[in-house]
Amino acid sequence: MTAEPGRGKAVRHPMGEAWLGDIARAAHALDARTPEEFARIAALLGVGGGPAGTADPAPRPQEGRGDPARRAPAEDAPPERRPPGPDQPVLQRRPTAAEAGTVNVLVPVEQQSRHPTRWSTDPLARPPGRDEARTRPPHLPLLAPRSTAALLTILLARVTFDGELDVERATETLAQARPLTAIPRLPLPTLRYGVQILADTSGAMEPFARDVDDVIAHVRALAGVAGTQVLRFADVPVRGAGPGPRTTWQRPYRPPRPGVRVLILSDLGAGGSSHNPWRATEQEWRTTVDAIRQRGCEPVALVPLPERLWPEWARGLLPMVAWDRGTTVGKALGARR
Repeated sequence: MTAEPGRGKAVRHPMGEAWLGDIARAAHALDARTPEEFARIAALLGVGGGPAGTADPAPRPQEGRGDPARRAPAEDAPPERRPPGPDQPVLQRRPTAAEAGTVNVLVPVEQQSRHPTRWSTDPLARPPGRDEARTRPPHLPLLAPRSTAALLTILLARVTFDGELDVERATETLAQARPLTAIPRLPLPTLRYGVQILADTSGAMEPFARDVDDVIAHVRALAGVAGTQVLRFADVPVRGAGPGPRTTWQRPYRPPRPGVRVLILSDLGAGGSSHNPWRATEQEWRTTVDAIRQRGCEPVALVPLPERLWPEWARGLLPMVAWDRGTTVGKALGARR
């Protein structure tokens, strides 16, 4: 690509780009004064004609053809390159960027580093990776740790007259001159009959999964592993319950042997979304409680909801205790009565 002399445009040279300003600087550096010297500088820089020694000169027009354009005056043609004389300075070509060893490497825009974004708030902590150890946050149980054992004992123990000798009753009987047909003993709460735990695994009870495991561990410590049976269900036990996954659930639910206390860990259908199509109904819970009592067992429920959210029909159906830090042994004893 070339530009006409005097227009101030750039021309493409095989070794780079040259401007008219380059001719002026070269002429000033070489102290050029004559038009021939300026023309030679322009030819060496590739302005106004091809570079010296890189292409053959254009063919001269043949005479006698009658073409007026081919009989243009010789002054319009580029000056003829002639070897410098002894009194003419030798012009030196300026080295290009590639020859000088300073090559500018262009970097694609996609690979350039972006400026860091400044947010108005601090970013969240980076989540742990697969190789990093994941620590669970400390668990705060719903029941007070100091009173959990006593509270569960009050709820689950059966009262039997197997305690020490009741001295007052024995003295009163003998004072009335009546025989002692049986040794009177003081009432004693016991867990030797065993406990069955019905743990609700529905969506509404998912936030309390760790609390369910915590209560199961405490009951096993009180009644023993052999005396504790854990059955899991979803929404209501009459739809099926079992010790493991759903494939092990029995349908319908079968209550334990007579005398076993049944602890229900559930919200009795009062929690979760009101649009839940699998929400337990009042009739299903009545059927479950009736089946437990017909078997000779007594049910009691730990409900992880405040008392104001309990269903009205459930208040007289079975003893219920609020599953909360505010629950005391006295409240548990009042619920049993």
